Amino acid sequence: MRSCERLAARWRRRGVLAACVLGAALLGACRWTEPAQAGRPAPATPEVTAEAAGVTPDLFAKSRGFRELLEAVRRRGDDLDRREQALAGREAALGALERTLDERRARLEAAAAAPGASTGVALGKVYQSMHPDDAAPILDRLDDATARAILAGMKERQVAAILAAMSRERAVALTKALAGER
Repeated sequence: MRSCERLAARWRRRGVLAACVLGAALLGACRWTEPAQAGRPAPATPEVTAEAAGVTPDLFAKSRGFRELLEAVRRRGDDLDRREQALAGREAALGALERTLDERRARLEAAAAAPGASTGVALGKVYQSMHPDDAAPILDRLDDATARAILAGMKERQVAAILAAMSRERAVALTKALAGER
């Protein structure tokens, strides 16, 4: 869709250029017929020729301000083309940034939608604030899924201290459960 818009903008610019050329040609023809202007030659501009403008050479030579107008329109067209290219570059960068943000948002939503993710993190903070000798007997009595969710939201150093304070059998079982998840 955007390439169609660019193509339409380009055709509009060309239409404006053609209208300016036609208007300048008519203005030049009117001035050419005036007796005071008939003998005065127009200044030469190397960028625009009669063939490029699509008019007869004698009309092109005698029209006052015609070449300056064409040159100004050409410069404006070049400026618009440069702006269009810069805008296309910015648009591509913005699209890449939007895709990156969408991916990150999807990952965060998936992590938040995981069962017990937010509860496990909140409980992990609670148990992390407790002394390991106090938290270990409580976690020792919980089922593997609940204990795993709580320990997953804690720092590794705190998890190590709690596992050290648990019974060996329970610490081995929780370690196996955590290793299977992480």
